[in-house]
Order: sequence, then structure tokens, then C-alpha cells
Amino acid sequence: MADAASRPGRRRAARCAWLGLVAPALLPAAASADGGAPWLLYRDADPFVAASGLPFAPPSAAPDAWRVEFVASASNAELAFDRGSEHLLYDGEFHEARLALTRAFGECWIARATIGEVSFGDGFLDGFIEDWHRTFGLDNGDRGHLAGDGHVIAYDDGGGNHIALDRRLHAATPLLVDLAWRLPAGAHEWQLGATLKLPTTHASPLVDDRAVDASLWLAAQSTDATTRLPWGVRAGAMRRGDTELLPARANDVVPFADASLGVVLRPGWDVAAQLQWHGALYDSAIPLLNDAATLTLSSAWHAKGGWTLRAGLVEDAIAKHAQDVTIFLSLTL
Repeated sequence: MADAASRPGRRRAARCAWLGLVAPALLPAAASADGGAPWLLYRDADPFVAASGLPFAPPSAAPDAWRVEFVASASNAELAFDRGSEHLLYDGEFHEARLALTRAFGECWIARATIGEVSFGDGFLDGFIEDWHRTFGLDNGDRGHLAGDGHVIAYDDGGGNHIALDRRLHAATPLLVDLAWRLPAGAHEWQLGATLKLPTTHASPLVDDRAVDASLWLAAQSTDATTRLPWGVRAGAMRRGDTELLPARANDVVPFADASLGVVLRPGWDVAAQLQWHGALYDSAIPLLNDAATLTLSSAWHAKGGWTLRAGLVEDAIAKHAQDVTIFLSLTL
């Protein structure tokens, strides 16, 4: 953890970040929200998951249109586990800048490619999270009690399976490519899709596990531009390749499911919730390496020029099974 002298600066930075989350609600509405599901370009940010090919939420775009999305996020965790022979220390923060390009080919096909740049270090969210917990009488858990230096991830099971990241790091994320067949069905559509993950870096298995993963999934989402309750659901499974991240404990097949529901409060302004679950990527007694669910709450402002600004907060829906907190800001063109 950082020393006390650095905390005021971090808390100021966290307050600025919090303003970014509520800004869309304070801006005047200017246009109607689009009719698609309010999917956020997100998945579990736990590095033991994010290094794999677990798909992001489904792609969406109007027929024959391009869609460009940029997402900046910060994910923080401060956790320690001892389960039998397994030991895991995770004290640090990941920052990610992600770009996604989506192209719809008529009404029947849609494709997306997404890649990002990630950094790992002390970050700025520690003070904000601890203040938040104290304000609402919540338990800070392991926060402030670990012996880490603010940027360390270390796992060992005493049987030859181990991984460590004890340095600051900047690297590219894996490349994920989605292709889906779309079937319009009145006020909603079906998507039958596949996602392929391709390795990009040798920086650390906790950023890219070097496997080539493939997923198949089925989704349905609203397409009615007049609805006040846009929605989306999806379920699928990922087949993992030869991973370099805890290979002896890696599960070959990982199921996943997502759901999104938005509420249009007035023309141009909506709020949305997104729940995402995935099965265990590893055979482990440690919660962070097991199945996980995350809940995203966000708000978006849709401008007259056709772009959308969305901000929000992600929490672990099952305690200690995912990142403690992720904040994000996205811009969609």
C-alpha cells in the first residue's frame, strides 16, 4: 500500500473520478436513446479472467453502420486468501484504455474487434473505496491490513503451480474478435455468435495467458427505439486453449451468461444495470479463481450529434469472487 502522505492526492483523484460517474445524469438530455440493449463493453476485470478469451457483452449496431467505442476503466482489489495449500495475495490496480470497432453488414451479420492497453500499479482508488465503506458502515475486509507494496499479485499452491507479478507493467491486452448472425424478430433480435481470442503479448500471463480461446453464444436483445425498457440476455460457453496461466489448474470449458436492462428516464438520458456471470476458470478453493458475478450500474447521455457518453460503477456481486470495484467512462460514436 502507498504511504499516508500519498492518500490526500489519491482521494482528490478518486473524487474527480466519482464526478465523472455522475456527470451524465447532470447533463441536459438532447436526443433519444438508441433502441438497442444498453450493453457495456465489460467482462470480469479479475486478471486471472481478463487474460483469457472470456467474451465481452454482445456487439450492437444499426444495419450497415459502423460503431466505434472507447472505454477507460480502473479496477482495484486488495485481497488475501489462504485455502489449504493455496495462497493468493492481490494488492493493486489495473487501468485499461480499450477500443472496439463494430460493423453491421445489413440486418443479418455483425462483427467486432476489440483491443486495449493495460497498466498495473498502485492506482488511486484505495482511499476512495475505504472512505466509501466507512461512510456506509461497510467492512473494509483486507484493506489496509496487507503487507504488499500496492502492486503485487502472487499465487502458489505448494505443488508447482505459481504466478507472480510484483512490478508496474504496461502492455497490450489480447485481441478479441466477435462474429454473429442476426435474426430480426419484431421488436427484438436474436444473435448466434462466436468469439475468438488471439494472444498479443508476452508481458505477463496475468495480462495475456497466451491461449487461443473460442466461444459460442446465443443472445437476444430489444431493437425497438421507442421502448423505455431496453434489454438484452445472452448465454454461452468458452473452450480454452493451452494457457500459460496456472495450466495444471485450468478448466477446459467455462460457461457464461449476461443480462442487461435499461430505463429511459427522458429523451436522451437512461440508466442501466448489467449482470454478468461466468463459471470457474480454475480448479481452486480460492474464491477469486472460482465462478464470479459482477453487477454494473451506469448512466448515459445521448447527444444530438449521435454520440453517447456512459459512466458507471462495477461491483462484485459475489463477495471476493471478482475485482472489488471498477469505475469506467465510455464514449460511443
